[in-house]
Amino acid sequence: MVLAAALLIAGLLLIPEVRGWLWMVGGVLFGPDPAPRHALVGRLGAWGPLALIAGMLVQAVFPILPAAADVVLAALLYGFWGGFAIVYTGTLLGAALGYRVGQRFGGWAVRRLAGESMTRRLETFAGQRGVQAVLLVRLMPALKAEVMNLVAGAVGIAFWPFMAASAAGALPATALVVWLSASPARLLWGVLSLSLAVGVLALGRWWWRRRRQQSSPGFSSLPSSSPGDPPV
Repeated sequence: MVLAAALLIAGLLLIPEVRGWLWMVGGVLFGPDPAPRHALVGRLGAWGPLALIAGMLVQAVFPILPAAADVVLAALLYGFWGGFAIVYTGTLLGAALGYRVGQRFGGWAVRRLAGESMTRRLETFAGQRGVQAVLLVRLMPALKAEVMNLVAGAVGIAFWPFMAASAAGALPATALVVWLSASPARLLWGVLSLSLAVGVLALGRWWWRRRRQQSSPGFSSLPSSSPGDPPV
């Protein structure tokens, strides 16, 4: 499915009219003059935010396109507060939709949509950590939270705890990513830095628990267990 999407995008880029339109839109979005962006927002009206949220819902079910595209568009067109409201709303609605799709169609559908390798790693992680896995993946924007939504529904994590963890994890991550989206370079380094920081904290937490287990009486008789680190 990812290959088909890549081929479709490559085919569209071969069309001169499509390339010209993309060049024009890029000039409006990333140009130094904010007036064209304000004019575009005025022309779009209420359909602009609705279209961005609809795109996030499609991404929640078919996680094959870069989710950052909607975030960047929302931030550039609607500023921090407007962009944050759009992206956070779309994130929570997409989480609920992805969960229900995973719950309804099960693991085989998740594998078809998201790939065998990523799905298997997230299933193991979710089985070990439960709601904690949802929270950790949400706090690391570089990971595929859309796939975790599908997996959470497929493995049977309770819906409302799943939504609470999604809302809590997405809140700081969304605020940061929307703020960073004004600069593509700042977005890349910021997302990677946040994901690295949360990953280091998770590894440190596991190391500390492992150290405490080793220092406790009777540790040598306990079976070894995997740390359940977030999949990367």
